[in-house]
Amino acid sequence: MKTRSETPSPQRLRAILVDDEPLARDHLASRLKAHPEIRIVGQADDVPSAFALLESERPDVIFLDIQMPKKNGFALLPKLETIIPQPAVVFVTAFDEYAIRAFEANALDYLTKPVSAGRLAKTILRLNRRLVSGPDGSHQTTESNKHLEAEDLVLLREKSLAMMVKASEIAAIQSQGDYTRIFLNEGKTLIMKQTLSLWEIRLPADLFAKVSRSLLVNRKSVSRMERKNLLSWDLHLQGSKEPVHLSNLESKRLREVL
Repeated sequence: MKTRSETPSPQRLRAILVDDEPLARDHLASRLKAHPEIRIVGQADDVPSAFALLESERPDVIFLDIQMPKKNGFALLPKLETIIPQPAVVFVTAFDEYAIRAFEANALDYLTKPVSAGRLAKTILRLNRRLVSGPDGSHQTTESNKHLEAEDLVLLREKSLAMMVKASEIAAIQSQGDYTRIFLNEGKTLIMKQTLSLWEIRLPADLFAKVSRSLLVNRKSVSRMERKNLLSWDLHLQGSKEPVHLSNLESKRLREVL
């Protein structure tokens, strides 16, 4: 009979490392030793051996190099559809030009070589947030896992334009039906086909204030607010020449949280 309550230790996440360079795998494995919640269950040096390892080990996460001989890391992604549950993917590469494609592939994260201890710690934190134990002991992604932190990267798209920014670099988001207009701190704006409600779920609640059903504002991006007339105000955002027009109620709600 137990005389005191015991808290079960969290389930360790099974990981495989895929990289054609042994030194790169050794470096990452050494970094991962600082994270006891991660257990390395195998290593591979190319896509075919990685897939064989996936089938035998059924890992929770793959740390996957992109630039490898014969087939690059992206060639492994279609094969993941046969693995249930699908493991999370963290791309690890020395080439920044692959970053946007990595995010388009719904990678959990993207690390550049040599992997720093601090950046890896953020990846592990994100991994722990997004993977939770299911009733059968498997891991699955939940809706709440879409939450971003201020330093997390967000992929933004407008037609042929694709860019990545930190969540904290988004100054405001304004609803336009099924689309949203995104204001960036540097003054740029773009239109994306994504509803405001989805942005509200994803963006950091401690940074963004919902001042109306059609507007989210980054508190730290507010430069100043000016009364335009008896019924409206102008909201000036950092780096933006064009103000956002607010109603009296919107301006009141925003002033209350600044």
